[in-house]
This record gives sequence, C-alpha cells and structure tokens, in this order.
Amino acid sequence: MCAISNVRSATLSRTARIVSVLALLAGASAWGQTAQENAAPCPSASAKLPLMTYEEQVQDLANPDCRTRLLDSIQFIPLGPNENYYLSFGFWIRERGEYVSNPNWTDHPSGNAYLMQRYLFHTDLHLGERFRFFGELASSLVNGRNGGPRPGLDEEKMYVHQGFFDLGLWRSERDSLTLRAGRQEVALGSQNLVSTRDGRNIRRSLDGVRLTWVKRDWTVDLLAVRPTLENTGYFNDPPNHSSSFWTAYAVHPFRFLLRGNIDLYYMGLDNKSVPFDGKGTGREQRETIGTRLWGTTGHWDYNDEFTFQFGWFRSGNIRAWAVSTEQGYRMDQAPLEPRFGLRAVAFSGDQNPSSHNLGTFNSIYEKGPYFSYAELFARRNLVALQPSVDLTLSRSVSLLFNPAFFWRESTSDGLYSVGNAVIVSGLKSNARYVATQASTQLQWRMTRNLSWFTEYGHFFPGEFLKQATPGRNLDYWTGWLDIRY
Repeated sequence: MCAISNVRSATLSRTARIVSVLALLAGASAWGQTAQENAAPCPSASAKLPLMTYEEQVQDLANPDCRTRLLDSIQFIPLGPNENYYLSFGFWIRERGEYVSNPNWTDHPSGNAYLMQRYLFHTDLHLGERFRFFGELASSLVNGRNGGPRPGLDEEKMYVHQGFFDLGLWRSERDSLTLRAGRQEVALGSQNLVSTRDGRNIRRSLDGVRLTWVKRDWTVDLLAVRPTLENTGYFNDPPNHSSSFWTAYAVHPFRFLLRGNIDLYYMGLDNKSVPFDGKGTGREQRETIGTRLWGTTGHWDYNDEFTFQFGWFRSGNIRAWAVSTEQGYRMDQAPLEPRFGLRAVAFSGDQNPSSHNLGTFNSIYEKGPYFSYAELFARRNLVALQPSVDLTLSRSVSLLFNPAFFWRESTSDGLYSVGNAVIVSGLKSNARYVATQASTQLQWRMTRNLSWFTEYGHFFPGEFLKQATPGRNLDYWTGWLDIRY
C-alpha cells in the first residue's frame, strides 16, 4: 500500500508540474499576444519634409523595428536611456539648371543656361530635453554663367552654414523657455521679412542668439543677430559687422476670426552702408512694426500683413509702409482640386529724391521666391497683383499658374535687387507700369526624399522698363532635383 501511495503521489506531483508549466506557457503566450497588440505601431513618416532641416523629428526611429528605410540607421543613433538621447546625420543635395535670356532686360551681357549645385550635410546631437547641438556644412557652386556668380547668391565653395546649440532653460507641461546661440537659419511668419532664401543657391544664415518662449497659446521669439558674409572662398564667411538685426515676434490664435491667428512684431535694422535711388549711399537705422492675420477654414485661406517703418537714413527721417494680402479658395471635391488665389501687395517708394527724408520700404531678409524664382526685383517701391490657379494632377504632382502685373508705387523711385542694389533708376522715366509676368510651376514629389521642381516664366517689359532700359523681353527657366535625408 505504501508503494502504491508513493506512486500516486509521484504521479500527482508530475501532473501538477506539467499543469504549472502549461499554465506558465499559456500565460506567457497570452502576455506576449497582449504586448504585441498593445505595442505602438511604427508611425508613418510625414509625406513632406520641413523647410528647416533642424525641425525634422526622428525620435520615432528609437524603435529598432521602425528603422526600415535605407538610411534610418544613421538618422537615429541611440546614445542614452530614452529616445531623447541620440545622434543623427543627414544631407540635402540640390542639382539645378537655370536659364535667363536678356538679364536686366538687355542683351549685354547675353543670357545663357548654366548649372548650379548645393550640398548641405548636417549632424544633430540631443542629450536629453535640455541640450542640443546642430551643425551643418555646405557647398554652393555655379558653372557656366555669363558674368560669373552673383555676389552672395550663387557660389560659396565650402562654409559653415549652421552651428548652434539649444539650452532648455525651463519646461513645464506645454510651456517652455529655450535659448539658441550660434549660426542658424531663421524664418518668421510668412517669411515676408525674415526668410531662409531657399530660392537662391546659397541659403541665408544668421549669427547670434534666439530666445523662444512658449506659454500656452503664445509663442514669442526674441532675436539679436548679424547676417553672414557670403564670400566665394573656403570657410571665409564671418559675421557681417556692418549690419545688425534684432526683433521681437509673437504668434497667438485670434478668436475674432474663424480659425484665425495673429502675428505681432517689432524689428530693428542697422546697416552701415546701403544705397537708395537718388539718395546715394549711407547708414540707415530702421525700425519696423507690423501685424499679420492668417488662417485656414474649410475652403478658404487668408494671409494679410500690414507693416510700418520709421527711423533715419543719413541726415533724414524714414517713413515707409507695406500692405500684403493673399486670399485663396479650394474646391476639394472638384476635378484636379483647384485652389484659386489672389495676391495684392504694395510697398512704398521714395516720393522726393531732393528731400533728405526717405520713403522707400526695406524688405530686410525677404522671402525668395515671392512672385517667381526669377526674383528680378525686390519688394520695394512696388505694387503688384498676382492671381493664381493651383491644380492637383495626382497625389504627387501639382501644377501652378501664377501670372503677375507690376507697377512702381512712386514714379520718383527706381527698382531694387534682392541684394539691396539699385538695378534701374527711377530718374530715367516717369512711367509707372513695370512689367507683366506669365509663369507656371510644376512640382513632382516622387518620394518623401526625392522631388523635382521646374518653373518657366516670360516677362513683358512695361513702359517704365522700355524707357529706362533696352526693354527686351526676358525668358526664365529653372529646374532642380532635391535629394534629402
């Protein structure tokens, strides 16, 4: 009987062990299935990369299973206990062709087709939420352009384009205070006054400090910077000590407008040497105040900006202004999903060349492009009307028609380049109408990292250009391939 009892006990013990193991395996399987069901899926990457390289978010690649694309392994290199400790590498290559006939509406020098290249290579180091370093080397080259590279726009063989660090001074839920110091790209609002100048071969960078305060629905930026000198050599791009810029820029939702927002800003500019038509060259200190109202509803979008400038130039006072409005209407259910837009702008010019006072608006670090990538003249002493139709040909291809009509705001002032030079003096003609632009743009986003863009424009000179220059028609074409990682 004792032997039988021992056998039964051993059998029961083995059975209990087997049941325990099976229960453990079942529990582990259920836990694994639940964990798999609850695991966060890899988020799909945004279809469009941000304008600023340093704004791209790559923390989603902290999950090794999400690093499935070709260069994901160098876009997120983990360094610490969580996704906020990492090192990232990337690049942006633009191969571009451009053609201009009769530049400045004359055939001396004659226009031609030429090639441009732009290479940007960056590294991004994050050590938690309070420290970041971002660095970017660049090279901008031009080949075959008649007259050579345009100063500050086309060629800079090798240079430090960006190099800054961020310090998180304070953070509480959605509120934060961040200090950025070093060389950096800056774009504010609709970029009418401060932009990256992406339309040129050399993107703009500024040296200085930026303090960003986020408090609930308010975002406030304080900047004190200098532009860089864009010399053509190697690592020869120090800060431009003849120019200083400072600003306070605030953005907040505007409850009085449907889905509206408001920008409020003050800007200061000190240029030690700048030319104005009929006034000569001298020092200007210019203060700018303005507001922008903008938003998007179901079908409508709007962007209206009002700016006033004051200060002094040489021995006279500055009084200048600008008004910019743009309205758009989208028909999402119609074939090709068209957006119809209308832009109307006016930028003041100087009314009296014999007076010491100055009325010419200064568009500071203006957006390029604005009316077209040709950028034939700056937004000074100008009135323009630009209707547009934007068509969606497919999920990845869009076509834009954007003709424009240009007048001088003052017949006593001339036309200026985006580099602050006087390109056509207003003293040569009393006519007001400048030119008519007929242009179209095609954009093809082949993949998230690969895109093609092209634009063609024809410019018919108006009476002012016919009287003040040889007045030849101008054809413009550009096309480029962007490769970004």
